[in-house]
Amino acid sequence: MDSTLNRILKWLLLFFSFTSAIGQDRNAIDSLKNELNTSVDSLKVNVLYDLFRNYVKDDPDSALIYINEGLNEALKVGDSLWIVKAYYGRGWLERKNENYRDALRDYERSLAISKRNDFRQQLMYIYNDLSLIHTMIANYDKALGYNFESLELRESWGDPNEISVALNNIGLVYLSLSDFENGLIYFQRSYDLKIANNIPYDVDLCLINMGVCYNGLGKYTEAVESLETALQICDDDCSKHRLMVAHNGLGDAFLGSNNLNRAESEFKLAVSLAREVSSARFEAMSLTSMAKIYLIKDDLILTNRLLEESQKIVEGTDLREQILSNYALYTSLFTKEENYKKAAEYQEKYIELNKEIFSKDLIKNISRIQSAYEERENIKTIAAKDQVLALQDEIIARQKQQYVFIITITFLTLGLAFVMYRANQSQRKINQELARAKETIQKQNEMLSDANLQLESEVQERTRELVESNESLVKVNDEMDNFIYKTSHDIRGPLASLKGICNVAMMDVQDEAALDYLNKLDTSAAKLNAILSRLLIINQINHSILTPEKINFEEQVEEILELERKKELPPRIDISYYVAPDLEFRSDKEMAKIILENLIDNAIKYHNDSARVDPFVRIEIAREGEWVCAKVIDNGIGINEDSKDKIFQLFVRASERSDSGGIGLYLSKLATIKLGGDIYVSKSEEGYTVFKVLFPPDLIPVIEKRKAEELKREKQKQKVLKVT
Repeated sequence: MDSTLNRILKWLLLFFSFTSAIGQDRNAIDSLKNELNTSVDSLKVNVLYDLFRNYVKDDPDSALIYINEGLNEALKVGDSLWIVKAYYGRGWLERKNENYRDALRDYERSLAISKRNDFRQQLMYIYNDLSLIHTMIANYDKALGYNFESLELRESWGDPNEISVALNNIGLVYLSLSDFENGLIYFQRSYDLKIANNIPYDVDLCLINMGVCYNGLGKYTEAVESLETALQICDDDCSKHRLMVAHNGLGDAFLGSNNLNRAESEFKLAVSLAREVSSARFEAMSLTSMAKIYLIKDDLILTNRLLEESQKIVEGTDLREQILSNYALYTSLFTKEENYKKAAEYQEKYIELNKEIFSKDLIKNISRIQSAYEERENIKTIAAKDQVLALQDEIIARQKQQYVFIITITFLTLGLAFVMYRANQSQRKINQELARAKETIQKQNEMLSDANLQLESEVQERTRELVESNESLVKVNDEMDNFIYKTSHDIRGPLASLKGICNVAMMDVQDEAALDYLNKLDTSAAKLNAILSRLLIINQINHSILTPEKINFEEQVEEILELERKKELPPRIDISYYVAPDLEFRSDKEMAKIILENLIDNAIKYHNDSARVDPFVRIEIAREGEWVCAKVIDNGIGINEDSKDKIFQLFVRASERSDSGGIGLYLSKLATIKLGGDIYVSKSEEGYTVFKVLFPPDLIPVIEKRKAEELKREKQKQKVLKVT
């Protein structure tokens, strides 16, 4: 492939990120500046970020000031999401200004924080932009890896437009690697997805990409048709960037079909547009393409002038492929001028840079990334890639050998012609071998597709079995729940009668031994009644409909302590509590009370009754990160290490003092899970027992998430049933 074709894709990348950036709206900017004076913390970061977005298109310098200030504020308040957005915004601005190294630094910082916090939507766009930069600077293995990560996230997101963006970007990497067949496949998939879902966004860009692939495949008629269709779709709404890309693509198509005058006209238009939008990279690429036209016309002076102008633009930059293209053209130019020493010098530069870009590691990494994405290793495919690499090394070695001969026999024209003839024959043979290797890879890919289909069938069968098992488990749980509920109700009636009989008997019986027995029987009946009441609470928790409302912890704790005082508190015990001021908490009031009541009752029940110890129970409720944290701390008899993992189970007792049948902590655990939280037990540094409950501060998102998950499971179930 003529490497100039690769340059076209570079500017296509600019249309896929940061689409939310808009021009300046003076009213909006003035309003935001007024708001900035009164905003603090995360709200201030939000305002600074909005100012950045308003300035980013038309005033990059002001945009940089606001995004830097926003980043500093985000770091001060420790808001991870805003830190990610600030780094991402600054990286986008640096990429727009072609400061790729600085952009990579900020994107990678944003990526690390997003991974730690599982910011999936942010990850999706960061992967996208990282792939674009690595494609621009010819790190194709990294670009492909980030693209597949982006595609996987977008597929899980389920937005067809986002998926089409990732497919297009994967096509760009293959296009850079001169793998036009795979590039065209991904561009076509992106285009088809947009058409199938009535997505008008960037349909013209897909056609431009496809046109570039057709150029690489030598199908110039199809290329012109695709590019001109893109311009018709774009029409008056075409940006100068997009016009620049399309006209350069048309220039390559006409150059390939030897329509030099039309090609020159298209390239001149592309150069003019590039200068209007201050696009140094695209200006260099178009100048190189024009130099090729004049080389064909044997106007070597103008060829040299245009090429020097292009090289001056890209010299010292990361645009290695454009430099590679210039080296190739310099080699051809000096060969025509019969300056074979210079030709050999640039040929050597070309070979070294080509080896640096298309290294063995690049091919191996690309093979590894493709295999990982398809969830299956393909040893034969990697071997075929290695074979292609060996053939490429052979080509480079032969070319190097040819130019050594050219320097040696500078004045022997017949010898030079003979060497070039032999090189052409060798090239043809190598191309045939490459074609056979490609055919082998295609067959292996077909085998891999068949294996994937079989695996998908097995997965569906296992999923169906899992659905059936889950339904059986739900049925058993419901039956057990109903059994406990009905049994508890059935027993409470006779139990109440028993207590009544005991009370009547104790009034009539005078014998002290009989009275003692009746009193013990009454106490046992009371304990059994308490156990039955707690069993009924299990049913209440499992079947309750959660009602989110604002909860005042101070009132709730006071109600619980008042109940404990009525039951008579142990002597000398000190009970205190602390609730953080301005604590916002919205949850189900009954569930929260069940949790706290059982934990506080548990701490009081198992207090330390030694005369040498002053027993206490301390309740602390405050914000902890994204959670509302409730702690119940006591210096009671403690919990055996062997029992820590069991105390939240039903009917498990951690002490002989337990009179509730081992149900209290189970109720706390069950209610905590119902509210979307978690509960732990640990020891403090002083050896105190600490029960810690983490509540989500707002129950509404938890309820909505559960509904969504239930709907998803139902859809999956219906899908499995439909397939089976």
